Amino acid sequence: MRTCAFESSEFVAKSAGVSVGLLYKYFSDKEQILLAAITRVLGAFRDRVPQAIEGIDDPVVRVTEAFAEFCRAVDDHRHAVVLTYRESRSLSREGLADIQRQELETLGPLVDAVRGAADSGDLREVPPELFAYDLLVLAHTWALKHWYFHARGLSVDEYVEQQVRTVVLGALTDAARSRVER
Repeated sequence: MRTCAFESSEFVAKSAGVSVGLLYKYFSDKEQILLAAITRVLGAFRDRVPQAIEGIDDPVVRVTEAFAEFCRAVDDHRHAVVLTYRESRSLSREGLADIQRQELETLGPLVDAVRGAADSGDLREVPPELFAYDLLVLAHTWALKHWYFHARGLSVDEYVEQQVRTVVLGALTDAARSRVER
């Protein structure tokens, strides 16, 4: 277990451009370092997604832009997203509860956008919360499988475009799809 903690700390230190020793000057243990990394990623979602969809009236465009910004934020924090998946199981109950609370908060704008598309009749009978989580997992997939997509020359924007065509357009009613495909 000590090796895993050191490797995670080393990874975070390298990503931050500082030494492991300096990390422990500011954080008392591995969990604090991990919570800080995860909170930073969630903060990017919390700040960027609402800004990206501000002023957009079309419900479908709000969904696609919220998803696209989630993907771009994941791209900017790919290593921290992977670290989160790899190490979050080691968090205390309190740490995990805090992260789950923050995740629900940061997912709110995407859930609201999906709910707006459902309420406007643009989505087939899709549970909004489930669909929003599907989109969140697709955004995380960019980080988890970046090695695969990058090797095929796919940029984050091309990934978003392909996922929107594959997943979002498939969830739309025929009328909404014809409106946005124009």
